[in-house]
Amino acid sequence: MPTIEITSLAHGGYGVGRVEGQVWFVPYALPGDTVEASEARRTKGLVWGKVDAIPSPSPDRVQQPCPVFGSCGACTWLHFAYPAQLEWKQRIVLDTLKRLGGVVPRESSTADDPEFRYGYRTRAEFHGDGWKRGFYAESSHDIVDIALCPLCHPKLNDALALLRNASVPGAVEITVNPDGDEVLIWTAKPNRRLSKVFPNAQSFDSDNERDGFICDGVPIVNGAFSQSSLLLNRVLHARVQEALGDATSVLDLYCGNGNFTLAREGEIVGLDHNRASVGAALSLDRHDYRVGSEIDFHRVIREKAWGAILLDPPRAGALAIMSTLAQSSAQKIVYVSCDPATLARDAKVLTKEGWQLDRCTAVDMFPHTAHIESVNTFIRT
Repeated sequence: MPTIEITSLAHGGYGVGRVEGQVWFVPYALPGDTVEASEARRTKGLVWGKVDAIPSPSPDRVQQPCPVFGSCGACTWLHFAYPAQLEWKQRIVLDTLKRLGGVVPRESSTADDPEFRYGYRTRAEFHGDGWKRGFYAESSHDIVDIALCPLCHPKLNDALALLRNASVPGAVEITVNPDGDEVLIWTAKPNRRLSKVFPNAQSFDSDNERDGFICDGVPIVNGAFSQSSLLLNRVLHARVQEALGDATSVLDLYCGNGNFTLAREGEIVGLDHNRASVGAALSLDRHDYRVGSEIDFHRVIREKAWGAILLDPPRAGALAIMSTLAQSSAQKIVYVSCDPATLARDAKVLTKEGWQLDRCTAVDMFPHTAHIESVNTFIRT
């Protein structure tokens, strides 16, 4: 059993160390730890380890407040102190940009809200088998039974308590309004037992209009994407507005419910494939939101010299439209990313066509997890 000094963190949050020149990835190990680890598995060029003992803990290792931490996959950094946790998130974004994309921003920064490091989640998908209800275990579909989660908003934990009594198998997504009483319940298929506990539960088979509520002027639609924390969405929203600056025309790609542009003035055109989200944004009668795929994105990108093009793609990134974006005549491109690796890949396309990453801001939307959001502003060199 080797003793490993953990010197850094990899994308995904794994502790990194070396044994006789061999790189080890060790889940739950932190920079500054010295751990005794056993080999769990090998992949090309890597050994994946499992912590067996920590003879010398990192100064950034703290007591964590959850009895299922280490088995539940909802968070892996609950034992990681601030401000080190946020500093490493920024470092992971910057290191990934440079290593995979050869891209270095002119400026970098971080953004978070220390008030909401716990109790911040307003949306979560809880899995159940009829007996257990909770989140999946790390890298598994085994369900870890939980009574409450320290990262979930109190209203979300209250809804989980009701859900536990329903003995409903499968996944149930719950979204709560942090400023109101609304609780949205969504499943892939209707369930009679679930409807007894939550009469407003909806699914793809529901005939009635999807439920929703307004939060910070933006429609939140049952079963459609919204940030997992409507509270920390305010931090992200502020950084996006800062990046867009005084642009008077904005093309909002992957616009969803209009999260970033509904409140802006000027010419706004938004495109997204999700009809429910686009319909909700349109219902507020503010701007021109359209249902469209990435095929449509190419055409609208070329329509004019946009003041700014904003994109917030899914985790897979936006490679399908990057060459068209790179050739656009926009004054700036603001790329909101939830995955540093696909961001680096896409940023490489832009920089090869004469764009510069002017500023990268790592936004802590998921405290106590290794997930990282970033707001990236590209300008012509």
